[in-house]
Amino acid sequence: MDVHRPYRDFFLNPQMPRHRRYEALRMRFVENRPIKEIARRFHLSPTTVQTQMRDFKRAMEGEEEPVFFQTLAPGPKTDRKKSRVREHILRLRARGYADTDIHRALARAELTVSVGLIDQVLREEGLTGLGKRSREVRERAQEEIRSGRIPGLTMAVSVPKLPAVADVRDLDLARGRALYSRVAGIFLFVPLLTRIGLDRIIQTAGMAGTKMIPAVSYTLSLLALKLLDKERKSHITDWNFDEALGLFAGLNVLPKTTAATDYSYRLVEGQHNRLLAEWVRAAYPILCPDPAREVALDFHAIPHRGTDSGLENHYVPRQGKAAPSVLTCFARAVDRPMLCYAQADLVRAEIHDEPVKFVRYWEDLTGVRPDWLYFDSKTTTYGGLNELRNLGVHFITIRRRGSRVVERVLARPAAEWTKAVIDTPRRRHQHVQFLDEQIKLPGYVGPCRQIAVTGLGRAAPTLFLTDHETVSGREVVTRYIRRNAIENDLGINVNFFHLDCLASEVRLNVNLDVVLTVLANGCYRWLAQQLKGSERMAPKQLYRKFVETGGHVNVRPNEIVVHLDRRSHNPILAQARLDQPAPPIPWLAGKRLRLEFA
Repeated sequence: MDVHRPYRDFFLNPQMPRHRRYEALRMRFVENRPIKEIARRFHLSPTTVQTQMRDFKRAMEGEEEPVFFQTLAPGPKTDRKKSRVREHILRLRARGYADTDIHRALARAELTVSVGLIDQVLREEGLTGLGKRSREVRERAQEEIRSGRIPGLTMAVSVPKLPAVADVRDLDLARGRALYSRVAGIFLFVPLLTRIGLDRIIQTAGMAGTKMIPAVSYTLSLLALKLLDKERKSHITDWNFDEALGLFAGLNVLPKTTAATDYSYRLVEGQHNRLLAEWVRAAYPILCPDPAREVALDFHAIPHRGTDSGLENHYVPRQGKAAPSVLTCFARAVDRPMLCYAQADLVRAEIHDEPVKFVRYWEDLTGVRPDWLYFDSKTTTYGGLNELRNLGVHFITIRRRGSRVVERVLARPAAEWTKAVIDTPRRRHQHVQFLDEQIKLPGYVGPCRQIAVTGLGRAAPTLFLTDHETVSGREVVTRYIRRNAIENDLGINVNFFHLDCLASEVRLNVNLDVVLTVLANGCYRWLAQQLKGSERMAPKQLYRKFVETGGHVNVRPNEIVVHLDRRSHNPILAQARLDQPAPPIPWLAGKRLRLEFA
């Protein structure tokens, strides 16, 4: 019996491609066998054998060694030391330890590693540049190293494969707890949220909550996504291991995707609208000391990215056509930096009632009606204009330009037209002509004032309608131009707060996202007002310069101390003193916020 036959077959009948190539070349160059015989022996075509010979010759002539066998490098195949100390290094850095402190702490725990390896681990996690530490942080690290009571080094540390479950009952507010977050700047909004009493607002609105995730924590978790430039609720997974963000929301960690996405289904009794109304009632006096007298309305269609949605078609500017979408309505004070109304639970039959609905909403909130209302031609009907006049609210809108109306206006003698200059800063078309006349409109009782304007950059004249009889035609045009403020805000909501990134066909889901967009917009408007020289800064700039800042979050007996990493714009934050005065934070056991800067 031939006991070596199975092993001999490995050499006589090679199966691996590199092995077959080696044997084929050996038969040709050593044994000088014919190419056709080699091809039959290894089940190859003669052309393939010739190609292998050609490549082999080229490699040899180029002084390159053909690769037939794998060469293994000597030494261990894995970095055993780094994997053993990695979590210890990250945990110590989160407590404010410098590289040398980490080196000494690991040495006390009989884990000898070089400072270079510590730096390498931190760089892989993007944790370079610790920045200047406070004396208290330095002294605490030195005391822990001297005493040998270093948290996390006396027990095995393992990397969690799944984040913890969000549960307010697991929130740790024990003294000495230290966390690190790469977006610790989100705590800059806490002074505003505590000042306006966000917990009271949410309770009054009747927002839903559970024993694990109270209503205030749910709302703060979803608001955090808006403040941190996240497109969808599913992206909350990016922050599920960041315990500092959980602390911001009054939780141990932020909820998972399913909990965040399903929350809107708990709100079926109009809590969205009550939350918005209570927010505006509390935040508006802070951002705008005087009630707004001029308000602009505008509609925005949020396209649905799916099939068979059953949604109505509305014109989507980015697509240049009507498409299934959720129609939203926004209102903004013309001379105030805050959105004051938003509604997404609209159908086409309800669109024309929005101006009157907003006037009554604003009167309920502030006790006064706006003096002026600006909107475009599709917002309401001529009967709606008559109702606004009866309410004592002056309006300016644009009439749809029918061909007969345009022909009649252009046929008027040149002597009846008045020249004017619209000297709005940075306006391209400043020299205009307007025709002021009284016209009859169906559904509008009595004559209505129409001002036809040419020279605004369009071939046909623009037709303005208003009920005010004494303001000049030039002022009517100038007032309506102020409506651009709400269009700018809508652009911000689409670009930074990702208003168009929804895919839901349920309007109530969209309505919650729209309300949270208004809240986030107000937070950034407040932050811009507090930072000297940043009043006109857009939310995206504020986020990049101030909010997207890493830092250490330390829990003290009576306060939460947020020490932000060193950045070039930190002096502006220090000058603003956002934490003065520091009201207690109800969802964090009444602790107060203190901000420190490197």
